[in-house]
Amino acid sequence: MTLDVLFPVINIISPRKFSGDANMHELITLLSAEKESSEALSPFLHRLHLLSFAQSNPGNAEELLSAHLPKEDGLLPLLDFADWPRVHYAASGEVQTTESEEYFREMTSAANLLRSALIDAERAKGTPAFYILDKLLNLNSALPDRYKKMANIPYA
Repeated sequence: MTLDVLFPVINIISPRKFSGDANMHELITLLSAEKESSEALSPFLHRLHLLSFAQSNPGNAEELLSAHLPKEDGLLPLLDFADWPRVHYAASGEVQTTESEEYFREMTSAANLLRSALIDAERAKGTPAFYILDKLLNLNSALPDRYKKMANIPYA
């Protein structure tokens, strides 16, 4: 969910009204206080923390954006070697197999193409880094759950 959708949704469900210029820390504090929903909100709060850091300084937004750019050496899965010689993906517990490695490579390649196209298109329009980051996080959130767990994408 992008920020332009987030604040209207929050305003529907919360008696406290927020605008697009709202202090992201206030929103994080409000959502963090929801103890009954803390597990469900955790990935979303992780994303808000990233955006809050990016919003605090334009340089931070550029740093986070560049951290999400496709790299030559590629993205590596987060692995758990505790049950050696069986290797598991740390977040899901799924056993690493030839099929899962191929799936990860194919999804990484496709996701990197989408990320690059999104970033290039938004930069061409002159979109500020903060808003490109928001759209990039939204793209990553829309990736299949299996892949997100393999790639350690913890935010919603």
